[in-house]
Amino acid sequence: MKIQWNFGGRVLTLPAAVAETDATPRQLRVLFLLAAGTAELSELAKALDCKQAEILEILAFWQEKGVLQTNLAPTASKEEKKASAVEKPKKLSRADEIPTYSLAELNDMLERRASLRFMIEEAQQIMGKLFNTYEINILLGMVDYLELDEDYVLLLLAHCMRIDKKGLRTIERYAISLIDRGITTADALENELQAMEERHTLEGKVRTVFGLKSRSLTTKEQKLIAAWASFGYGEEIIRRAYEITVDSIHEPSMSYTNAILERWHANGLKTLEEIEQALNTERAEKEKASGESSKADFKTFDPNDAFEAALRRSYKKKDSN
Repeated sequence: MKIQWNFGGRVLTLPAAVAETDATPRQLRVLFLLAAGTAELSELAKALDCKQAEILEILAFWQEKGVLQTNLAPTASKEEKKASAVEKPKKLSRADEIPTYSLAELNDMLERRASLRFMIEEAQQIMGKLFNTYEINILLGMVDYLELDEDYVLLLLAHCMRIDKKGLRTIERYAISLIDRGITTADALENELQAMEERHTLEGKVRTVFGLKSRSLTTKEQKLIAAWASFGYGEEIIRRAYEITVDSIHEPSMSYTNAILERWHANGLKTLEEIEQALNTERAEKEKASGESSKADFKTFDPNDAFEAALRRSYKKKDSN
């Protein structure tokens, strides 16, 4: 078999050690782009459609294999990071704030880890300002002392800017509270923020349904809405329970509505269609049980008559007390 090289206008020269590695296609592509003259992190990330932090990990891989020389500090693999997170307890469970680093320590961290320099640059863009030494101390402390990764810190900063928490000291305390709740990875934080956003959106819809306008919700009301969100119930189902509440006791009551929603959840009803079907079934069974005599004295039955009668008695008793 005859094999011939077809050289074009440009030729890439790579160390022979590249062929001896277990590199992925993505890692090889970064190497090819570097050999072709693309050296900016932003350009590499754009070419591979990924974050710059991933490019830094790939560069660290090639440095470890002896193919490249960079000023990056050696980075642990994902497996090593996971093992470290399991084996080593967080240093911060008893801490109330990040320690103060000397200027030399801050400079040393920034010189050794390019990913930290990138994080500071991105954080300044997110918050729209240049950081002073105190603020850089907090950000680097989140990574060095709280052991959060750079993506976690940037995600947290973006979230805090959206909810108007703009002081880094406030954000530091927020980070500590999240870690105390076991939210220690970027994925876990993203899930938590998504759940918070869903609760916040549902809260606005519940305000509309119950006519609460702009007043602050009580702690009890917040807990009820959080519970409804955990049931997977949206505005339509909550509104249906609200309508049954008003039909039964002639006034809005989140506690009464909650009792209805808890009953539906306990019965495994997940959608409005399932709920309506269950209500129709209850209505039909009630009408059948009432017999022919009830037809002479026609009465419109509430779908949850027996259940709601008990609720009304409980509600009136509580109200009188």
